[in-house]
Amino acid sequence: MRCNIRRIFTFAFAAFGATLVLLSLPRDNFGREWDEAPRSSESQLQSSGKRNAGLRAGRVGPQMAFQRQPNPPSLIHEDATRDPFDFPAHVNRVVLSKLHSFLSRRDLLAMAASECHENTTLAEYWMKTKQKSVPTRDSWERFYAQIGTCSVYNDDKTVDDLLTDLNRAKIKAVHIMDGGTQAKLVFTFDNDKQAVFKPMRFGRDYESDPNHFYFSDFERHNAEIATFHLDSLVPSRVLGFRRAVPTVGRIVNMTSELYDKAEKKLKKTFFISPDFQQGPSLKRQPQTHVSYSAKNHCFVSRCDYYCDTTHAICGLPDLKEGSVQVFLPDEGVVPRRHNRSPYRRTYSKKNQVAEWQSDMNYCTDKVKVKRQYAHGRKLLDLVDLHILDYLIGTTF
Repeated sequence: MRCNIRRIFTFAFAAFGATLVLLSLPRDNFGREWDEAPRSSESQLQSSGKRNAGLRAGRVGPQMAFQRQPNPPSLIHEDATRDPFDFPAHVNRVVLSKLHSFLSRRDLLAMAASECHENTTLAEYWMKTKQKSVPTRDSWERFYAQIGTCSVYNDDKTVDDLLTDLNRAKIKAVHIMDGGTQAKLVFTFDNDKQAVFKPMRFGRDYESDPNHFYFSDFERHNAEIATFHLDSLVPSRVLGFRRAVPTVGRIVNMTSELYDKAEKKLKKTFFISPDFQQGPSLKRQPQTHVSYSAKNHCFVSRCDYYCDTTHAICGLPDLKEGSVQVFLPDEGVVPRRHNRSPYRRTYSKKNQVAEWQSDMNYCTDKVKVKRQYAHGRKLLDLVDLHILDYLIGTTF
């Protein structure tokens, strides 16, 4: 009896010892925490093979790369053998073909000219009301003289000269633009004419965060440029409204063109970004520090949104891309009326749905009864404006 108890005790002790030895043996992924960075659940699922195929099917994988888009139909060269609607679209292709056939038989230039029977330019208005002629000493003044009641400009040569000057003219002074929600600057050139500079915040392919409110997202510097080219009507432009303000891209030097010409309160917001330093490595090797040189010239400016060091506007290292948009003449010189859009957004976090978004009779009951929209072309112009906003992706 005593011998059996001793054997049982010896067997149990041996089993316990063997268990401890097995638990102490190194596993295959023992060194992962030291030699590799922790991986996301998606990457772990991808490396697990067929074993987790069912789990991987129900998860959201990494964001796909930007898909190459087909070239749009050419507006300059017509190709009778090519389908103008040879692009992916979730629309009725029969309807598109009918619209294309209908529009191809219409003279859009003649129809656009007949929409506005009397286009009074600023030069004609000054001569009629003040018996004065508008000076035409530079491209700004020639552009101002042609502003009319039907369109902002008519002569493409004048606009091309203006765009060239906006892109190349020497900057004399730089000021913060008052009243804007985001950072914009006012350029004063050597001829004392002015323009608005909107710096680039992020690349053209950057997708906006869907969780951002439409009134708090970053403004895109190239949106105004695209709007101008879409609004115009020459071989490289599309709609022919001729109501968008001329805008062009420009690369400025953060030091010689901005900092040296900046007003005092703007100059105080300039700084040079620091080096990025990474702490000691976690790997089992001698500790090393990794340093990446930034040293870019940056500024913050002053505005309601995103004017802080967290959202600084930085060059690479001292060059910055942006858009330059010409100023319209002062209202004291060119009188005009301001009409608030009846289809404006709520700009509220709590009440995000405006009345026009929920009431299908809003146009008939609330818009057409107003005097300014009951007659004339203002309501149709408003429709044109919203079509343009839709095409450029504006949500406000």
